[in-house]
Amino acid sequence: MKQKHKLVLFCLPFLFIQCQEEENPLPYGQIRIELPTTVYALDSVDCPYSFYINTAAQWEAKENCWGDIYYPSIKARMQLTYKNLNGNIEKLLAESQDLAFTHASKASGIQEKLYLNEEKRIYGILYRMSGDAASGTQFYITDSTHHFLRGVVYIYAAPNPDSLKPVDDFMAREVIQLMETLTWKD
Repeated sequence: MKQKHKLVLFCLPFLFIQCQEEENPLPYGQIRIELPTTVYALDSVDCPYSFYINTAAQWEAKENCWGDIYYPSIKARMQLTYKNLNGNIEKLLAESQDLAFTHASKASGIQEKLYLNEEKRIYGILYRMSGDAASGTQFYITDSTHHFLRGVVYIYAAPNPDSLKPVDDFMAREVIQLMETLTWKD
């Protein structure tokens, strides 16, 4: 019996020490983001261009064939700006590159990917920014003679690259889908 008392007396201080340690609360978990389906249909845009749009998105037309493709379930928007070239291709290319690289101060890196489809007369560049940039994906497409389409993706949430990565990657795939299915109507 004395042996048990000695064991209890020996272990008792360790129990008190264990109870006095500070508790560190666990960090809050991130909300699970449900990405939209990837079912596409030909758009109903009355402009000099056409593309396949995600059925989970909404086309919001603006003036002069400008418009937004809005994804309400993930609060993301692809803003499209259309311009007729009228001999201003150098100016529009330089402007697009300048607009993409204005995010360089916040981005930890910028990747450029050239996109060419000679058969459909589509030439463009896809810009992907990493880090805390306001826009993670930008692009332009042109036929180099008449049409110029520029796009920017915005996600309406605080730029937390870790938690927004699934949405950012999804929107980059949506841009690639648009670039690959775009045709000029002339």
